[in-house]
Amino acid sequence: MSSSFSHHFNVQAVAAEGGPAQFGTNVLAGLVDGIDEYRHELERQRRSRSLGPGMLGAFLWVDDTELLRRIAEFPSACVVVSKQPRGPRSLEKLRKVADAVKDASGFPARALPHLEGLRLHEDGAAPVVGPGSASPDIQLPALRSLGYRKAGEHLVPILHTKMLLLGELWWHDEDGSGAVADVIGFTPSRLWLGSANGTESSRRSLEFGLWTQDPGLMEAAQKFLAEVVAQSEELDPDSNTLTPDLVEPDYDDEEMWEALTALADDAPDEGHRDSE
Repeated sequence: MSSSFSHHFNVQAVAAEGGPAQFGTNVLAGLVDGIDEYRHELERQRRSRSLGPGMLGAFLWVDDTELLRRIAEFPSACVVVSKQPRGPRSLEKLRKVADAVKDASGFPARALPHLEGLRLHEDGAAPVVGPGSASPDIQLPALRSLGYRKAGEHLVPILHTKMLLLGELWWHDEDGSGAVADVIGFTPSRLWLGSANGTESSRRSLEFGLWTQDPGLMEAAQKFLAEVVAQSEELDPDSNTLTPDLVEPDYDDEEMWEALTALADDAPDEGHRDSE
């Protein structure tokens, strides 16, 4: 007979700002329901300049079938998990999870200002860019990893958070200075915090999970998750250490100077224009 906790542990509440909270078993059900509700709510509104719902998250690990399906089917999503060890069992777990999100659309990196100027490294080195280099349009995979891979019995620091941030991706045709530009961004709308990993086994354990729309918490969570994503790698990277594949580019100073000089030479002469 399998072991299980009594349903008498299960308690539900509503936080002051209207977010549901759940204590006991199967708190992932509340997470999945909240994802569905937010997506349906936003898609019904059909707002102009909206690019649809977006999701950012960080978990120790994710293998729950329902949660993986929501991540895979979300219009824009990037969830980071702790870097997994190597070995037959771990590689099989990774394969199943990777298969579950193989058709996911991912998340546009430039929607987060913290990631906007980053580039993918080239053979481990920062790419060199000049004035003619195209702006990066990086689509992050739905699942990424972060941290250090455990080797033997040596303990390493891990990504141990359990959080998911939902919001809206939007588009604008002007930048902050009013110039014509193709700008996209992400505005958070609700945040899930809990003790449960995104795993099927966590549904049987005593956990807690709550949704909040507290502006300060959502702002802090977005900053944290943006840094997590910026420092992340592919789901099963070769490196055993923290080795982000998004890096600050190196700039070709000579080409940049030549471009600035050319712009100065092409600028109209103010004295000559005033005399006309």
